[in-house]
Amino acid sequence: MVVKRGFSIAEALIACTLVSGIAVCLFGVWAMHAKATNHSRDMLVASAWAEQLMEGELSKGYTAVSDPAVQSFHVTHIVADQAVDKEYVYRVYVTDSNNPTAPGLKTVRVEVCWEHQGQWRTWHVVTQLSWQG
Repeated sequence: MVVKRGFSIAEALIACTLVSGIAVCLFGVWAMHAKATNHSRDMLVASAWAEQLMEGELSKGYTAVSDPAVQSFHVTHIVADQAVDKEYVYRVYVTDSNNPTAPGLKTVRVEVCWEHQGQWRTWHVVTQLSWQG
Protein backbone atom coordinates (compact mmCIF):
# COMPACT_ATOMS: atom_id res chain seq x y z
CA MET A 1 0.00 0.00 0.00
CA VAL A 2 1.38 3.40 -1.08
CA VAL A 3 0.72 6.33 1.18
CA LYS A 4 0.46 9.72 -0.57
CA ARG A 5 1.98 12.53 1.32
CA GLY A 6 1.97 16.28 0.65
CA PHE A 7 4.84 18.68 0.27
CA SER A 8 7.19 19.20 3.14
CA ILE A 9 7.73 22.65 4.62
CA ALA A 10 11.20 22.79 3.03
CA GLU A 11 9.80 22.08 -0.43
CA ALA A 12 7.09 24.72 0.00
CA LEU A 13 9.68 27.31 1.13
CA ILE A 14 11.94 26.56 -1.82
CA ALA A 15 9.00 26.88 -4.24
CA CYS A 16 7.93 30.21 -2.68
CA THR A 17 11.50 31.51 -2.85
CA LEU A 18 11.80 30.58 -6.53
CA VAL A 19 8.46 32.16 -7.44
CA SER A 20 9.33 35.33 -5.50
CA GLY A 21 12.73 35.60 -7.19
CA ILE A 22 11.18 35.24 -10.63
CA ALA A 23 8.55 37.88 -9.80
CA VAL A 24 11.21 40.37 -8.61
CA CYS A 25 13.21 39.83 -11.81
CA LEU A 26 10.12 40.39 -13.95
CA PHE A 27 9.32 43.65 -12.14
CA GLY A 28 12.89 44.81 -12.73
CA VAL A 29 12.63 44.05 -16.44
CA TRP A 30 9.30 45.89 -16.59
CA ALA A 31 10.78 49.00 -14.93
CA MET A 32 13.80 48.91 -17.26
CA HIS A 33 11.46 48.63 -20.25
CA ALA A 34 9.45 51.66 -19.07
CA LYS A 35 12.62 53.77 -18.77
CA ALA A 36 13.85 52.68 -22.20
CA THR A 37 10.47 53.47 -23.76
CA ASN A 38 10.49 56.95 -22.20
CA HIS A 39 14.02 57.65 -23.45
CA SER A 40 13.30 56.39 -26.97
CA ARG A 41 10.15 58.56 -27.12
CA ASP A 42 12.25 61.62 -26.27
CA MET A 43 14.86 60.69 -28.88
CA LEU A 44 12.17 60.18 -31.52
CA VAL A 45 10.69 63.63 -30.90
CA ALA A 46 14.15 65.27 -30.90
CA SER A 47 15.26 63.53 -34.10
CA ALA A 48 12.03 64.37 -35.94
CA TRP A 49 12.30 68.03 -34.91
CA ALA A 50 15.99 68.19 -35.87
CA GLU A 51 15.23 66.72 -39.30
CA GLN A 52 12.40 69.20 -39.80
CA LEU A 53 14.65 72.13 -38.85
CA MET A 54 17.40 70.84 -41.13
CA GLU A 55 14.98 70.65 -44.06
CA GLY A 56 14.04 74.27 -43.38
CA GLU A 57 17.69 75.33 -43.41
CA LEU A 58 18.40 73.37 -46.59
CA SER A 59 15.44 75.04 -48.30
CA LYS A 60 17.18 78.39 -47.72
CA GLY A 61 20.10 77.12 -49.75
CA TYR A 62 23.48 78.82 -49.50
CA THR A 63 21.86 81.89 -47.93
CA ALA A 64 21.29 80.01 -44.63
CA VAL A 65 22.73 81.82 -41.62
CA SER A 66 23.14 80.95 -37.93
CA ASP A 67 20.35 81.68 -35.52
CA PRO A 68 22.21 82.35 -32.25
CA ALA A 69 19.04 82.42 -30.16
CA VAL A 70 18.18 79.34 -28.15
CA GLN A 71 14.57 78.45 -28.87
CA SER A 72 12.30 75.89 -27.30
CA PHE A 73 9.16 73.89 -27.90
CA HIS A 74 6.95 71.76 -25.67
CA VAL A 75 5.48 68.34 -26.31
CA THR A 76 2.83 66.71 -24.15
CA HIS A 77 3.01 62.92 -23.92
CA ILE A 78 0.25 60.80 -22.45
CA VAL A 79 1.84 58.24 -20.13
CA ALA A 80 -0.41 55.94 -18.07
CA ASP A 81 -3.37 58.25 -18.75
CA GLN A 82 -1.45 61.24 -17.41
CA ALA A 83 -0.20 64.23 -19.39
CA VAL A 84 3.58 64.70 -19.17
CA ASP A 85 4.91 68.00 -20.54
CA LYS A 86 8.45 67.90 -21.90
CA GLU A 87 10.51 70.91 -22.98
CA TYR A 88 13.05 70.69 -25.79
CA VAL A 89 15.51 73.45 -26.66
CA TYR A 90 17.21 73.84 -30.01
CA ARG A 91 19.72 75.95 -31.89
CA VAL A 92 20.84 76.17 -35.52
CA TYR A 93 24.51 76.77 -36.37
CA VAL A 94 25.70 77.69 -39.87
CA THR A 95 29.45 78.18 -40.27
CA ASP A 96 31.67 78.86 -43.27
CA SER A 97 34.37 76.33 -43.97
CA ASN A 98 37.91 77.42 -43.18
CA ASN A 99 39.30 74.57 -45.24
CA PRO A 100 41.35 76.01 -48.14
CA THR A 101 40.91 72.81 -50.16
CA ALA A 102 37.10 73.13 -50.03
CA PRO A 103 36.25 76.81 -50.34
CA GLY A 104 32.62 77.83 -50.40
CA LEU A 105 31.39 75.06 -48.10
CA LYS A 106 29.05 75.84 -45.22
CA THR A 107 28.41 73.46 -42.37
CA VAL A 108 24.85 73.39 -41.05
CA ARG A 109 24.30 71.88 -37.60
CA VAL A 110 20.94 71.56 -35.86
CA GLU A 111 21.08 70.66 -32.17
CA VAL A 112 18.07 69.63 -30.06
CA CYS A 113 18.47 69.13 -26.29
CA TRP A 114 16.17 67.82 -23.56
CA GLU A 115 16.47 66.77 -19.94
CA HIS A 116 16.17 63.08 -19.13
CA GLN A 117 16.51 61.86 -15.54
CA GLY A 118 18.48 64.91 -14.44
CA GLN A 119 20.92 64.82 -17.38
CA TRP A 120 20.82 66.82 -20.60
CA ARG A 121 20.66 64.72 -23.76
CA THR A 122 21.47 66.03 -27.23
CA TRP A 123 20.49 65.03 -30.75
CA HIS A 124 22.19 66.78 -33.63
CA VAL A 125 22.09 66.63 -37.40
CA VAL A 126 24.98 67.95 -39.52
CA THR A 127 25.33 68.52 -43.26
CA GLN A 128 27.30 70.69 -45.63
CA LEU A 129 26.15 73.13 -48.31
CA SER A 130 28.21 74.22 -51.28
CA TRP A 131 27.96 77.21 -53.55
CA GLN A 132 26.34 76.27 -56.85
CA GLY A 133 27.37 79.33 -58.84
